[in-house]
Amino acid sequence: MTVRVASFRALRYRADRVGDLGAVWAPPYDVINAELAAELRERSPYNIVRITNPGGRDAERYGEAARTLGAWVDDGVLAREDHPAFYVHRHSFGFGGKVLKRTGIWSLLKLASFEEAVVLPHEGTMKGPKADRLALMSACRAQLSPIFFISSDPEGQVSKLLRGVARKRPAERAEFPTGEGHEIWRVEKRQVQEQLSEALQDQVFLIADGHHRYETALAYRDELAAGGAPAGGRGAHEYVLAYIVPESDPGLLLLPTHRTIGGEPVNWIGAALNAAADFEIVRLADSDLDSAQRMLEEEAGRPTFVLVARNGPGGWLMRLRDANTQSAVSSVALHDSFLSGCLDLTWEEQLERISYVKEAGEALRAVRSGSAQAAALLAAPRVAQVREAAALGERMPPKTTFFWPKVPTGVAIRVVDAGEEVGDQ
Repeated sequence: MTVRVASFRALRYRADRVGDLGAVWAPPYDVINAELAAELRERSPYNIVRITNPGGRDAERYGEAARTLGAWVDDGVLAREDHPAFYVHRHSFGFGGKVLKRTGIWSLLKLASFEEAVVLPHEGTMKGPKADRLALMSACRAQLSPIFFISSDPEGQVSKLLRGVARKRPAERAEFPTGEGHEIWRVEKRQVQEQLSEALQDQVFLIADGHHRYETALAYRDELAAGGAPAGGRGAHEYVLAYIVPESDPGLLLLPTHRTIGGEPVNWIGAALNAAADFEIVRLADSDLDSAQRMLEEEAGRPTFVLVARNGPGGWLMRLRDANTQSAVSSVALHDSFLSGCLDLTWEEQLERISYVKEAGEALRAVRSGSAQAAALLAAPRVAQVREAAALGERMPPKTTFFWPKVPTGVAIRVVDAGEEVGDQ
């Protein structure tokens, strides 16, 4: 039987060489702008951003990243574990005045095509980011960042096993300047590994974050197979680095990503009035917008957004009247039913006009300052909604989900040696 989830011999930082692990780990590459990259490089000469977001020009960047990775291995900054292991990772963070804890497991997951319905995507991807990550993976021969998966775990067995591991003293601790805490447990005991593998064996895995990286891993697997590597077995290239969290985990936090809309002026007042046939609409005064975030928290899981326009006072709370599975989330109601259905904006026109914003206050400030024509503040979807739509093969608009906080890069690196088999170490 093919092993679906497996332990692995990770390439890991040696704390005795780098000191504070929080200084060498970093957020995923795609949320790191130039300013943050510079800050992370200043934090440590060994910060993983030097590999995931390499400097230089064009193709030279990837060669430089590979040389850096190789030099750190040669110098003993990074060392490969002697034995395969799982890594249980508890991520603590503050939200809404509370401290939440999300517990997941770092492992390998057998790559599967989306048609197999074992791994479920929910967002579309773009060629540019995939080409970039494939070039980096090919140069480094390594998977640097995990794919963030949510396992269905219908009977709660995975959660129970993770709690059991986390009762012991962690092998490592680290903190980020933002206040996030990390605890790592190394699981090397064969019996516990088998229990975890068996519990995860027949589950369905929803991609929470890392769609581009997952499709890149598929492309890299096919590239190696075309070059003569065995296909369909337990070869290392048949697996991807994974961080898996059970769907019932109390720290699994799904937030919305808001939109600001620019471009040519639009009659937003007329558009909102014309949308009354499709949407339940509540007119909001300027004073109501200060509590818009709280309104949307109460609308979580509904196809609801708040529209605020530069050429009109206050705004509108808009809830789609008739929603099927996919349009029952706010992003689809906004893009498909309002921007496309009511304003006749094509998808290409929407992409040209839209910017993505994490904080509602930032989106409102953009409208009030005149730097944006309008803002759409979205209600968060539920994880179950995302999974249900994904199971039906539906793809949602980009930035529909924002699982926060992001999974750090650098906790474990996965070397891809096509000659190595997974599951029998």
